[in-house]
Amino acid sequence: MLRLYDVDVSSRLLLGTARYPSPAVLSEAVKRSSTGIVTVSLRRETAGGRAGGAFFELIRQMAVRVLPNTAGCHSASEAVLTAKMAREVFGTDWIKLEVIGHHDSLQPDVFELVEAARILTGEGFSVFPIRRTI
Repeated sequence: MLRLYDVDVSSRLLLGTARYPSPAVLSEAVKRSSTGIVTVSLRRETAGGRAGGAFFELIRQMAVRVLPNTAGCHSASEAVLTAKMAREVFGTDWIKLEVIGHHDSLQPDVFELVEAARILTGEGFSVFPIRRTI
């Protein structure tokens, strides 16, 4: 059992939802993994005219906790706006916070990350900051 922000989850495994060949494969992966949490990029799923609504409905039907993320954001203000939209879409205050500082390596901008975390925690979000390493 894992406890995160006063929430007990049955599995320590977090499963991403990107790059599956089909919704059926994603659903089966979530089912077979027994994960309790899936991460979702709001920006990635709504970009380029994708059918984000159908994807988000599929995620809601999986009966797992959703951890939206701010992948693709390059500033604190962009990450905060994305987190607020994710809260509206998924009905959760959890956010996996990412702010890109270097486009090629995807290393974070730690100053913008800290600023975004400060703002979001002040607005009641449960923040999971991400630090990538090479």
